[in-house]
Amino acid sequence: MKEKRRYQRRPESLQMSVKSNSGETRTYTTRDVSDGGIFLFALTTEQLPIGTEVIISPARHVVGITPPTIKGRVIRSSAQGMGIEFIEPSFS
Repeated sequence: MKEKRRYQRRPESLQMSVKSNSGETRTYTTRDVSDGGIFLFALTTEQLPIGTEVIISPARHVVGITPPTIKGRVIRSSAQGMGIEFIEPSFS
């Protein structure tokens, strides 16, 4: 069966900081990354509700340098984690 994805996924294990629109920040590990979004490993109790807008940035960065951020939205959730779609096309 041919895959219908718009973007090719790349397996990546990165620590990402995710800040929800309520102001809470949590750290997750990525499973894969694409030009359109990321999948984050998360325990069921750590997942954000579908539709939640977030700001994503690297959890580790050089002190004194503002890390790049990107806006996203939780679009799916499973027992393994959550999928976040980027809602801005590039890092700022």
